[in-house]
Amino acid sequence: MELDGINLTDRHNRPSVQSRVAIRTLFINDGVLVDPYDISACTIFSKLSNASPSSIVNPINGLIKSDIDQATVLMNFEISGGVGTDNHRVDNPTITHITDATWFPTYVPGSQASGIHRIGVGDYVAVLDGVETNLSGAYTLSENGFEVENGASSVQHYIDVWTVKLSQGSNYQILINQFQLYEDTFLSITEPLLVTASNRLVNKHLTLSSMVDLKITTDITVTNRTLDESVKNILKNWSISGVQVEIQKINEDSTSLPSRTKIVAFADAAPKASTTSDNTIIYPFDMTTIQEKLSADGVGGPAGTYIITAKYGFLNQIFVTKPFYFVIS
Repeated sequence: MELDGINLTDRHNRPSVQSRVAIRTLFINDGVLVDPYDISACTIFSKLSNASPSSIVNPINGLIKSDIDQATVLMNFEISGGVGTDNHRVDNPTITHITDATWFPTYVPGSQASGIHRIGVGDYVAVLDGVETNLSGAYTLSENGFEVENGASSVQHYIDVWTVKLSQGSNYQILINQFQLYEDTFLSITEPLLVTASNRLVNKHLTLSSMVDLKITTDITVTNRTLDESVKNILKNWSISGVQVEIQKINEDSTSLPSRTKIVAFADAAPKASTTSDNTIIYPFDMTTIQEKLSADGVGGPAGTYIITAKYGFLNQIFVTKPFYFVIS
């Protein structure tokens, strides 16, 4: 995935210890992405050393223990990214909820963790920057804050613990995910790679005035005969990058209109396409906006046939998919 112009490795795409890893989580309530009322922190622990929740969780309030051993906190991310400057502590009575986008800093690679970033509604990410060997963060879940030098820099399993308040009237709670860092993502091969890519559009028929994610699957194949299958499997699991989409409407049975009207251009800034761990491209398509645009321009109305084309990078190559057709009715 990409964050503020920087390519990150998703937690599911075999990140190495020297990657910029996207510790991403999505908050869903009754099937809908929602912003929690507050995010206090994302804290990293070793999974092997904390196989039982009782090692880090207070059984009375269900939160991270206030007297947690500093040595067990391998990394911590907060909204501010700085020691003593975070107003999102669980013991702060003046907390206000997440509505102001300016609370979230722009991601800038560096030794000081720049906090937790909001990608969209209910979509948040912290960046475990393995490129920065002296990365540090702040831990202020309790009254006595301290600086944390990144200890999540070895090959093993980790857990990321998000301390959040889901609504104004609720209590803080913790949500636990996991990820793994690898070392076999660094490879040396003796010949150029022969890579092919195939894609398929999942959505074929859409309903007017709805808002859906257009999904394009991606299958990467490495055809070098001399490469071992284990190496090919590692290469196939690498993530694509720099994803962009173009959408055009076909104006059928019309002599007074252009044959195609561009709705979304490759260079458009927002909304942006994203990818899943299996390299499925997702583009949020709001047909309400499209309806207003096409009706205002008088371009045959919003119903009809459309074309979507995706462009993305893999290793040192740029792939452009064939045009995929879908219908809005």
